Amino acid sequence: MAEVAHGFMLAGALAGTGATLARGRRLRALDAVAALAMLAAMFDTAATGILPGVAWAGILVLAGLALGIRSRVDRSNRSATATPRDPRAVGVRSRPIHDLHHALALIATGWLVAAAGSDVHAASAVAHGHSAPLLGAGTVGVLGVVALGAGVTLRAVRDGRDAAGHGLAAASMTVMLAAMAAPGLVSAFVA
Repeated sequence: MAEVAHGFMLAGALAGTGATLARGRRLRALDAVAALAMLAAMFDTAATGILPGVAWAGILVLAGLALGIRSRVDRSNRSATATPRDPRAVGVRSRPIHDLHHALALIATGWLVAAAGSDVHAASAVAHGHSAPLLGAGTVGVLGVVALGAGVTLRAVRDGRDAAGHGLAAASMTVMLAAMAAPGLVSAFVA
């Protein structure tokens, strides 16, 4: 099951990075850095294991916090200088929720990577990652971020072509998080 999860993890990270980098002139440097960090973390966790899980967790959590802070600052600046806009304008409405999902997904991924690296009961589980049992508030948090990602994806589909990049990024992060959490959820309920 871990190999299938790794495949979905890497596919989600590749799709998310591609969707982020394909924004062209609308690409923001912090988004690109966060996407590349996510891709590097997923590749290293699934294939090479060069850095320990806690190091990747720290990098991903810092990227998530930076995205959250930037989103908050952007909203503060917009509200202070905003002129009335059409509330149904594509992209205007979905940007804050997309930024929230992106930040929370990075933090949840960091938590999952750290949890997988702390499984001391089985060396093979550490080598293959993401099989540490998920319990308690962490499970609720990860499932909440997955549900939020599904909502962001559906909203982007409803908003149309201009929001497709946000939708693809949200869908890929949601698939990646679900793939990472699935082995841990199965082992928590089977064991």
